[in-house]
Amino acid sequence: MPGMKGDEFLLKMDLKYPKVVKILLTGQADEGLVYNLKQEADRFAVVQKPWEKDELVNTIKKRMHK
Repeated sequence: MPGMKGDEFLLKMDLKYPKVVKILLTGQADEGLVYNLKQEADRFAVVQKPWEKDELVNTIKKRMHK
């Protein structure tokens, strides 16, 4: 995304669409940011790179059933 980091985009979308499930798939996010997002587990899920297909699929399934 030109001009914006993925985590910045995620936070903007959370303000605009609070009911939409948000998953950050990252290999570059600041550790402090990832920690903060994980503390708000009801709002965000974080999957770190390198990621496994099963991990991503399971994260999506869990978020869809909340």
